[in-house]
Amino acid sequence: MHVSPTLIRKGRPLAEVRGAYNAVTVVGDAVGDMFFHGQGAGQMPTASAVVADMIDTASGRTDITFRRLELWSDRESKVELLPYEQTTSRYYMRFFVADEPGVLSQITGILGKHGISIASIIQHEPTSEQHPRQVPLVIMSHEAKEKAATAANEEIRKLSSVGDECVKLRVAEGSK
Repeated sequence: MHVSPTLIRKGRPLAEVRGAYNAVTVVGDAVGDMFFHGQGAGQMPTASAVVADMIDTASGRTDITFRRLELWSDRESKVELLPYEQTTSRYYMRFFVADEPGVLSQITGILGKHGISIASIIQHEPTSEQHPRQVPLVIMSHEAKEKAATAANEEIRKLSSVGDECVKLRVAEGSK
């Protein structure tokens, strides 16, 4: 289980959540994709819940208020968790790179070394005064492990031809 910033295709239910509403997508082996949508707490209900939790804690009712799920208890869990580093996703990666020959081959070489296959690449002409002599390079990967994507991103960041602004985001591809 994890929570992380994730890009979602426009038009999918999760991407269309607006205003005071919250939503969660859960993917299970047996049930597939499930979508839960409803009103969020808002400013006053959230403040009320926090104050109530503080009062319960001060009055010694912590064990009742904050019961632990068996998943995180000291008892043996019946649920096998996959370490976050082993989860897989497609990735959106954006770098500002020097506008010179060989930079793209360095970056794609690092991705290949980490077993990351490229789905698409976009490199625009230099137009930004904020990043003189640098161009934005956007890479969409095929599905890869989090550990590999993080290691590749860190290695790419260290290249002298890559600027400080590096972005790596998961991309949701499910049906919801």
